Formats: sequence, structure tokens, C-alpha cells
Amino acid sequence: MGNLGEDDTVFKGEFVIGEQTCIISISIIMPKIIQKIVDQIIAHARREAPDECCGLLAGDKGGLQTAPTITEIYEIKNLPADDPRIAELKIAESRTVRYMMDPKEQIQAMRNMRERNLTMLGIYHSHPHSPAFPSATDVRLAFYPEVFYLIISLEQTAPDLRGFFIIDPKITEAKIEIVQC
Repeated sequence: MGNLGEDDTVFKGEFVIGEQTCIISISIIMPKIIQKIVDQIIAHARREAPDECCGLLAGDKGGLQTAPTITEIYEIKNLPADDPRIAELKIAESRTVRYMMDPKEQIQAMRNMRERNLTMLGIYHSHPHSPAFPSATDVRLAFYPEVFYLIISLEQTAPDLRGFFIIDPKITEAKIEIVQC
């Protein structure tokens, strides 16, 4: 991967201006992920199981024709069931089937990214008891269409790591390229 190609189109649509129909196609390059980051995500998911874990992924945003590279992970606390914000969002109380990032930790992570000139490239969370595919709640709460969503499933013996773009409410799976450096 690394160069923009036809397979990287994640949204295609039409709109009409006056009598002219315009077609828009949005292509996004899936970030490369350093193996060390993948290992940290897996460790985080196993440590938090049976609850879901969650966090942010950041790194170099890349160039016009080159893939961004994820070099940093920010583990964020999954809010407990008794947090009042859980009820407000109308999501499951149990952390075994949902995640909701602690907003204070999320803001701290984003400040750190800004201070270090990093770009938020992804959001990750685990599915300890289900496949690595976005749930209806994941899609409803996908507030950042410009980043990719990485889901790790611990349902089987070997962790299953899959990436997605979620753009209102279209889910497009993206290839994950893991690099060693």
C-alpha cells in the first residue's frame, strides 16, 4: 500500500448543483502501523479483558501520495457503568460490550499530540467476546470520519485486528499494513 489507488476509495456519491450532476469520490490512505504499536494494542486488550479497552493512535500524517504512519498509542480509560455520561449516550452499561473514553484523558492525549506535532490517525477498541467488526453503537458513535477505527477481537485464541473507515453510516474495511520500524 502507501500510494493512493482506486481500491482506497471509501466514499462515492452524487450531488446536483442546478442542472449539473457532480460525482464525488473520497479516497483515504490507510495508515501504516508499527509492529510495536500492534503489540501494545493486543497487550492492552488482554489486560482489560473481559472489558473492552480503548485508545487513540497518532503519528505522522504522511504526504499527498504516501501513507501516514502510526507511531504512538494513547491508552484511554473506559468509563465505568456508574458514570452519568453513560446513561446520557444511551449505550450499554457493561464495559464488556461497549467503550466510552474518559473525556479528560482523551483531551490530555490530544494536547500531547498537538505539543508533539502528531496527528490523530485512529481510534482503537477491543471486542473481547465478538468479531472485529463495528457494532451498531460503534457506528452511531463514530464522531471522527477522518480517522480509521481499529478493532481487535479476542473472541478466538489468536487476536484478530481489523481496520475500518466509518462515514455516516457506511463501513468500509481498510487493509492494515504492519511495518517493523
